[in-house]
Amino acid sequence: MRIATSTNLISFNRDGSKIEMVHLLGLYAKEDFKVLDLNLCEMLNPQASLAGKEWKQYAGKLKDLKGQHALVFNQAHAPYSPDGHILDELLTRSLDICQYLGIPILVVHPTKGGVEENDRAYKKYVDEAEQKNVILAFENLNADDEMTQVQQLVQLVGSFNSRSVGICYDTGHAHQRGHDLADDIRQMGRYLVATHIADNKGKEDEHLLPFYGTIDWDAVIKALHEIKYTGDLTYECMFFNQHLPLELKRQAIRQARIVGEYLLSRAP
Repeated sequence: MRIATSTNLISFNRDGSKIEMVHLLGLYAKEDFKVLDLNLCEMLNPQASLAGKEWKQYAGKLKDLKGQHALVFNQAHAPYSPDGHILDELLTRSLDICQYLGIPILVVHPTKGGVEENDRAYKKYVDEAEQKNVILAFENLNADDEMTQVQQLVQLVGSFNSRSVGICYDTGHAHQRGHDLADDIRQMGRYLVATHIADNKGKEDEHLLPFYGTIDWDAVIKALHEIKYTGDLTYECMFFNQHLPLELKRQAIRQARIVGEYLLSRAP
């Protein structure tokens, strides 16, 4: 397993604004974060370069930076709508970007229906993912009207009968819902292809670094080894440092790296 991070690790500012990922990749590389999850949710910001007509040029900049800093793009996160509807144009664009940049996994949010509804809603995108050699990883969510149970995700992934689908396990969402994370991991087994690693105190989706909340990380790491998980531990921890001045955010990246190395050291 490797420690990776979403490109949004230090993107959130004190005033609520966000820094585009093209301005952050070099900083991550300097602090030895070479495995990155591209946060394509930037497309949801109308002012972002990735949201406009110049998105292909933006993707070209990402490719240049990937080569310049010897980066690995291990996965990406597709834009999503709070009402649960699929954002067709943006999801298709995300798949195109994954194909262009050689990103093997695209994390998506299930719609606010059950297994059958999601099977119908995502069928054409699974077909497209197969053609573009990308895996769609369905994420466990955290609201009452969303798909929160890994049993549902296992059924959904199995319903497609495709190598281009899997599960992205969000530890923060699961802990907030009161799950036994180790049991979840064992149930997902071979369907688990990606992670969103974040901690909280069991009540809110705080997106904290591991050990900043109350998740039993030793149990999580042990369960991942039991199922022979070979993917990455990918941070989605953008709020632990949001209110730091920009001058201190490099130290925040360093702290995230130190915590990640310790987390990996807990392997049995």
